[in-house]
Amino acid sequence: MLQVTVKRTVTSPQYQVFESVVKLYGFDKLTPRAARAAIEIAHGQPYGGEVWTQVPATSEGLDHSQMYGYRVYKDSARKIYP
Repeated sequence: MLQVTVKRTVTSPQYQVFESVVKLYGFDKLTPRAARAAIEIAHGQPYGGEVWTQVPATSEGLDHSQMYGYRVYKDSARKIYP
């Protein structure tokens, strides 16, 4: 199971950000396919938003966790960092 945060920004008629927490069963890490599935569950269409997950810190000297996500468009998805 993978738990992610889905964000969608709407600018018309006013600026609003919709944010949902989604649990994805059958996925163990965030991939473009998992990001599309999360957006479709949260908003009803498989594009037009950002999906973020938390990566646990490892024992290689990292004292905090790193975040990464995907910005999903209609025909592509790009990996993003905060």
